[in-house]
Amino acid sequence: MTSATGTKILASLAAGLAAGTTNLIAAGAIFGGTLTHGLQQIASGLLGEAAFRGGAGAAALGAGLHYGISIVAAGLYCALAVRQAWWREHWLLGGTLFGIVAYLVMNLVVVPLSHAPNPDFSPAIVVKELVAHT
Repeated sequence: MTSATGTKILASLAAGLAAGTTNLIAAGAIFGGTLTHGLQQIASGLLGEAAFRGGAGAAALGAGLHYGISIVAAGLYCALAVRQAWWREHWLLGGTLFGIVAYLVMNLVVVPLSHAPNPDFSPAIVVKELVAHT
């Protein structure tokens, strides 16, 4: 692995962990409830209703899924920014646009194809979640 590749991987890991953490904090502020329940909600994408009876194990699975998705998204943004200067030069706008696309893909494609309950698309929730994803 070259030094440049290692730097991109570390940047993606750091950005994914930071974004994943801020998104969990925002979700707690938006939806309330416990962190365990929120993470079980994420795990319900794979486990369905059983996630809510799965205790800490299901929450750990949810955390792994959540951070895994966040790290992959950060890696995609990194790859995009390496290939196209606009995404580096306009990182604030680019990051905002990327966050909106991430929200749309997760809520219109990934969640409906999973076992998780369908997302709430009320205007207030959509606005709050868009802010959280950007």
